Amino acid sequence: MRLGDYEFHLLSDGYFTLDPGAYFGIVPRTIWSRYAAEDHNGRVRLALRIPLLVGKDFSILFDSGIGTPPSQKLASIYEVDKSSDLGKDVERHTPLGSVRYIVHSHLHFDHLGHSLLETPHGREFSNAAIVAQSSEFMSYWRTNEFTRGSYWRYDSAMKGAEKIHINGSGRVVPGVRVIITGGHTAGHQVIIAGDRNREIIYFGDLIPSAFHIRIPYITAIDSFPLETVKMKKGLIRKAIRDGAICIFNHDPDTPAGIIRGDVEKPQLEPLDID
Repeated sequence: MRLGDYEFHLLSDGYFTLDPGAYFGIVPRTIWSRYAAEDHNGRVRLALRIPLLVGKDFSILFDSGIGTPPSQKLASIYEVDKSSDLGKDVERHTPLGSVRYIVHSHLHFDHLGHSLLETPHGREFSNAAIVAQSSEFMSYWRTNEFTRGSYWRYDSAMKGAEKIHINGSGRVVPGVRVIITGGHTAGHQVIIAGDRNREIIYFGDLIPSAFHIRIPYITAIDSFPLETVKMKKGLIRKAIRDGAICIFNHDPDTPAGIIRGDVEKPQLEPLDID
């Protein structure tokens, strides 16, 4: 699919599982169970969808999936399924070395994995700068009792990687901009790409699935839930007004769609995109 000056592809880094209480927050089981089924461990399956923009001179990823967990224990806890791998998926469309920017919604473990993945020949995306809000880099380095489990530390690789700090909303490169939202994390941002003819909104974990387009449906992992609610309202209004293609990074069944209706009763029209 063409998106301004870029060719757009929606890739995959596999799946992992999470406790439904963390993912669905205060939403009652009788409601969320119509959308997702628990597995044998009482967990729900989440996808790892990664947008790729291939341009004439360079390529861009939005987040980078879970990569290779730093221990077998963590891989087992989160039931990581690498039936699809981001690096191999990228190579179907462009060389790994063409990826110049990895723009992160935030730096939780399921969004940072391949950005810092070390191979025998060096970092997998060796030419890619890690782009995030300055406040999000701060959250990575200075975790607390609530956030510590969500940031897997790759300190050596992080120190050695090129990093681009963003402060607030604005353009990253031509055709790609970010809106700082907070909510899920202090430095969480939504990524928008395209032009007047066609635009995508990558919500990150502000709206991780099609289920979460309802305003009160937020995760229990959100550090600042009232910020999430406020920003969701504005972004859903924008998505409806502009007819934007919305990307839901953790939805295993509906990775993309167009939101119709109004902000209080949004309806989703699913889309099939590669």
